[in-house]
Amino acid sequence: MVIPSQARHGAGRGRLQTERARDYLIKRSIYAAAKVPAYLIVDPVMAQCVLFTEPTGHGEDADYRCRRITTFGDSTPLEPVGIELDTSRFAVYENVRPHRCP
Repeated sequence: MVIPSQARHGAGRGRLQTERARDYLIKRSIYAAAKVPAYLIVDPVMAQCVLFTEPTGHGEDADYRCRRITTFGDSTPLEPVGIELDTSRFAVYENVRPHRCP
C-alpha cells in the first residue's frame, strides 16, 4: 500500500499536479511491470481511494487490469492483504481544484 506524499505533507498546486501524475501514471506503470499485486492511492483531493489489482504487461506498457474506486467514508476492501480500510476519518483537501485521474 502506497500513500502519496501529498496526503502526509502540505503541498502547493504545482507540486500536487506533479505528484498526481507520478502516483497515477509513473508509479502505477512501474509497480505493474514489477508485478506488484496491488497498488493503492489515497487521494485527498478527490476524497477517494483507488485500488489497482491484477498487473499485466511489461515495461512502460504495463498496467493493472482492475481498478476499484471507493469514496472516503466507505470501507475500502483490500483483498490482496485480507483487510478492509476504514476511510471515515481521512482528511480531504479543501479548495483544491479536482483532477481527472484515474
